[in-house]
Amino acid sequence: MPKVGEKVKVNVKDRVQDEVCDLSLSELSEIPVKEIASFKRVTVLDLSSNRLTSLGRNFSILTRLVRLDLSKNQIRNLPEDFGLLLNLRHLDLFDNCLVYLPLSIGQLRRLRYLDLKGNPLNPTWAKYVGTCSTLKGCQEAAKNCVNVCISMESVAERQRLAQASQEREESADLMSGGGDAPNSAQANGAQPGAKKSTKPNNKKAKLKKLAEAAENDLTIKPVNAVGAGNGAKSANQKTNQKKKSTNSTSWLNMIQKVALSTLVTFMMLVVINILLIYMIMFKNPEVSEKLVEYIPHQYRDWIVTKTDIFRLRVTDWISEFRTPPEEH
Repeated sequence: MPKVGEKVKVNVKDRVQDEVCDLSLSELSEIPVKEIASFKRVTVLDLSSNRLTSLGRNFSILTRLVRLDLSKNQIRNLPEDFGLLLNLRHLDLFDNCLVYLPLSIGQLRRLRYLDLKGNPLNPTWAKYVGTCSTLKGCQEAAKNCVNVCISMESVAERQRLAQASQEREESADLMSGGGDAPNSAQANGAQPGAKKSTKPNNKKAKLKKLAEAAENDLTIKPVNAVGAGNGAKSANQKTNQKKKSTNSTSWLNMIQKVALSTLVTFMMLVVINILLIYMIMFKNPEVSEKLVEYIPHQYRDWIVTKTDIFRLRVTDWISEFRTPPEEH
């Protein structure tokens, strides 16, 4: 067993097989990010059962990861740029020390599985993450966390914009009222230590009220609540899909009917041609001789010889077919 402060070095090359890098049960306290990033084909990373407390600064450069297992560690927080792992679909954080998740989780639009069992989560997060005891629960946890982080990030962005506008207004008030303040004070006989105007304070109070209203409006909804508002859209999509499927089946049925009809007509034409050839060659040789006269001279001899050979073979075959086997 290594000591507490000792770093464990692992040969990453020996742990890579095809697209999987298995670094589990390695007593790691730091992740060899650069060594892992050198293997561009790695899309599955297993770091379970180690002594990790954080992922480090450069972990977000592993943008090719599709599956990440960080279970059974002591991770206390995820990096703020964790959302740069845009291809991530499976994230296992079972049995860690996470209290909250970064807002950049909202960028993981492809995330389909998230396991957060065994973490001392904030009650708000725990409410919407759920127990994650089944596969369906982990799938719902992934969707809920992504939706929650998207809504929180939008509220934070609105607060940042409000704060920036407040700072701009304060600076503009200072610039505009800076030159007039001494003159007005002297004209009114005000003392130097008199109170300033209360307009900036009123603006601050209004902005605080707006921020509180935005926080109150933030209702972190699970997947079912979020999807309730989009029920009409999903119903329209389903009806469109049904129409497309019916149209495709009707096209297939029509193509099958056309193909069958063409096959039947082709077979009928073949049978009619055979009957005509038989009637002309064997029943009415005079008609065949008249038809030969209309054939060009350079092809007449060749066609006549071929038809004679064909006639002889057919007659021989018919005669053999009609004679009983005893005479054979």
